[in-house]
Amino acid sequence: MTTEQTEQHESPLAFGRRAADALAEALEAAGFCLPSLSGGFPLMGSAQVELGGLSAVDALRLARWIKERTQ
Repeated sequence: MTTEQTEQHESPLAFGRRAADALAEALEAAGFCLPSLSGGFPLMGSAQVELGGLSAVDALRLARWIKERTQ
């Protein structure tokens, strides 16, 4: 478990779900939606976020948006 998980006394699954919710909120604020975004079951004890389910058009749009802000 990470320090953040331990301090909050949450399971890796709960931590993954919280991370997925935070990412979904940030993406929504930027005009994006990943329909299958969810907290996944832990892998080797580490919290996971399942990103899947994004159309190719939206993936390219998201990639462009990220590149514009990181160059």
